[in-house]
Amino acid sequence: MTESPVSSRGPRHALWTPLPAPRRAGDVLLVRARVTELVPWARTVEAAWLDPAERARRDGFRREQDRDAFLARRCLLRAVLAEQLGTEPAAVPLGPAPGAAGRRGRPGVPGLHFSLSSSGGHVLLATGPRELGIDVEAVPDLAGAEQMSRILHPAERRRLARTRRGRRPAAVARVWARKESLLKAMGAGLSRDPAVDRVGAGRFPRRPLPGWRILDLPLGPGGADARAALTVSESWTDRRVRR
Repeated sequence: MTESPVSSRGPRHALWTPLPAPRRAGDVLLVRARVTELVPWARTVEAAWLDPAERARRDGFRREQDRDAFLARRCLLRAVLAEQLGTEPAAVPLGPAPGAAGRRGRPGVPGLHFSLSSSGGHVLLATGPRELGIDVEAVPDLAGAEQMSRILHPAERRRLARTRRGRRPAAVARVWARKESLLKAMGAGLSRDPAVDRVGAGRFPRRPLPGWRILDLPLGPGGADARAALTVSESWTDRRVRR
């Protein structure tokens, strides 16, 4: 993707691309981008867009790559929300999300739900009218996959143990993407034990909790090194599908 001039409301899909939403996702907007492409642009707008709390949080990361990933996510979020809300990126009313999620650092904006994730250089953003959560997980090496699988649901661990070694890292990344998207949608994050909810390690996600639907997300070209999932409010998706 090539960069176009930055307007007062940010670039319109110059640095990110829409990701097709599954049919059961309802009116959810999905975009994907790469950290390496977002960072140079984000550095040109951060002084005008980020508030003191956001800059302090960015500076609190020890590793440069973590600071860059936060900067990329937050500027992308402000640009996309500004387009949807019809305002300037700096004027997007970001604040702590309601409840425990906000106390753990999750941002929120009145009247619109959104979720962000980055891993392995990929950035995903989902926005919509109902509760949702998105997650992308870089496919780890085999040692990392073994470590990640140890704290999953027992049935997921058993299924992954039967998966061929060559396919196991991608299978673990898929389970983790499903798991974290659900926990984000619930507003719990990893404060909730990953072993509690059985999201499934098979071809299709399970439905571990009433009211939520987990959907695998194909990342398309350039996404073979990661797995992604979206969780949305089931009441919303059911209503949309019946129309």
